[in-house]
Amino acid sequence: MRTTWILAAALALAGGCKRDADQARPLADEARACDATHDLGCPRTILWVADLATSQRYYRDKLGFKIDWTDGDPADFGAVSRGHTQLFMCQRCQGHPGSWLWVFTPDVDRLHKELVQRGALILSPPDDKPWGVREMQVADPDGNVLRIGSPSKPTRD
Repeated sequence: MRTTWILAAALALAGGCKRDADQARPLADEARACDATHDLGCPRTILWVADLATSQRYYRDKLGFKIDWTDGDPADFGAVSRGHTQLFMCQRCQGHPGSWLWVFTPDVDRLHKELVQRGALILSPPDDKPWGVREMQVADPDGNVLRIGSPSKPTRD
């Protein structure tokens, strides 16, 4: 029995995700493109998603991101981006549903209006917070939440 388990584990490790040797390596391309002049750079959040294709479509259609790439056969890892924000997504791996992410935008009210028109899952509309930021909360179908904010506008007394 023990030999069977060892053999099964060895076969699983040898097989892993099926990829052709000539297949593009989008993650390696991202690493090469990152500014290498600093000790650390180009952080990327990895979101747990139930279905990569469904999540990427939601981010594209409802949140205005573009689909950058997918990896794996079948695809189980990928990226979406909008502006200077790029998010990695891993299908049923790496992390747990319900992650939170903070993103800045120049005008949260304008973005809110756009996302409402697109049919995004708005958890809370823009609101001035005591820490000097006007922010909203937007969810994805996997329960991940984006807190999106811009500086509060000064009030006139």
